[in-house]
Amino acid sequence: MFHAAMVLVLTVLSVNGLSAQELTSKAYAACMEKAAGATFAMQDCIADEHARQDKRLNSAYRALLASIAEKRKAALRDAQRKWIAFRDANCAFQGNAEDGQAGRLAANECLVTLTAQRAKELESLKTD
Repeated sequence: MFHAAMVLVLTVLSVNGLSAQELTSKAYAACMEKAAGATFAMQDCIADEHARQDKRLNSAYRALLASIAEKRKAALRDAQRKWIAFRDANCAFQGNAEDGQAGRLAANECLVTLTAQRAKELESLKTD
């Protein structure tokens, strides 16, 4: 079970060639190492990192929204809503329920990774 879970987590982490270390916090890496494959401990690490990355994403979104021309704000809001729907659907698909705990780990890790990736993207967008 542990091997399957780690394979799924590592697969999700290779999104767009970015390593987990480039997308997520050092605290997350340390937590996952300390978890040593224990599913419940890994889920706690993932939940903490998701909260961290979600906060980062929201901060980047608000900063970008505040810095762009009024005429572009509706387009950004629409894009963000569609991105959230994509992220949630994509991660639900990756978290195959037939894989049990490994599937849940994969789905939750997907949320962390895609949220961190989107935060990085929004942080890098140039403003008007």
